[in-house]
Amino acid sequence: MPTTSINVPELNRALRALRIPHGNFKSAFERGKELFHLPDEGMPGSGLIVSGPSGAGKTTLTHALVDYGHKHFGPDSVMRTQLSSGATIKGLLSGLLCAFGDPRPNAGATYDLSRRLLNTINVRGCRLIIIDETQHLVPGGKPSQALIDNILNSLKILDESEVSFVLAGMDTISQLWGADPQIRSRFQTTCYLNVLVYPKDRPTWRGIIKRYLCKMEDFGVTVECADLEDRLYAATKGAMRPLMLTLTSAIVLAAKDNSVVVKTEHLRKATQKQIDKNDGMPNAFDIDLEEITRFSREAHTTRKLAPANRGLGEILSA
Repeated sequence: MPTTSINVPELNRALRALRIPHGNFKSAFERGKELFHLPDEGMPGSGLIVSGPSGAGKTTLTHALVDYGHKHFGPDSVMRTQLSSGATIKGLLSGLLCAFGDPRPNAGATYDLSRRLLNTINVRGCRLIIIDETQHLVPGGKPSQALIDNILNSLKILDESEVSFVLAGMDTISQLWGADPQIRSRFQTTCYLNVLVYPKDRPTWRGIIKRYLCKMEDFGVTVECADLEDRLYAATKGAMRPLMLTLTSAIVLAAKDNSVVVKTEHLRKATQKQIDKNDGMPNAFDIDLEEITRFSREAHTTRKLAPANRGLGEILSA
């Protein structure tokens, strides 16, 4: 790659590290921060379930909570794990033990792993456990009774600590929350994150783009592209991860041209590389603004409305 006057890897890492609050992200983050403080108030551990479509910011939220815990309570205060297809409760417990540095994380039955995890949590002073991609625990979107029983048994053991939980995943994890009253009592707050919609959230979207551009300017990089915000919205349908991938890819392409200016051509190539037609508009930097606007409005009308945040008290009184 030709050299430029900027540090491309550092800039892209800085863009990836941006945690830009928007919509329900703010309330979910505030609730997540509250969970860290429960032990200091003599309160039992609680929980938060965060659901939403891909690209809405769920993983970004979990990383932001990790950053907060490390900064205010130390590295052992929070543990995050990310599930994959075919995940089980036993595998989840093993993954957490492995993350804590247990030398034999797979040894023992589910009950034994729960007891060892409890001991580790208490010894290390862990306040929050974050489980991302939780939908992999619920194949087909409908939790089995065996899964519910395993979750409840593990929670009963972990209730001997003051640890709280954040579960994040696709919409199907709401089925897990609704499957049993004991699960609902443990995860007392639910939050749905949605991608930004056009044109209602256009001012928020413009603010987010401005934050990214300001960070790029800190590294000496500028962007030259007409109607940038509207084209980026159409390309990504207002989703955070595709936005970050498009911008960072465009920066790499500009650096290959030995340029500190990201131009429309760089954004066009980055979008075609990073965006699938099912998730956005790969040709957003090739067509006129009228077609961009029409696409963005139609994308909005195909989305379901996001449910409001609800606490347990509100739900029980309904």
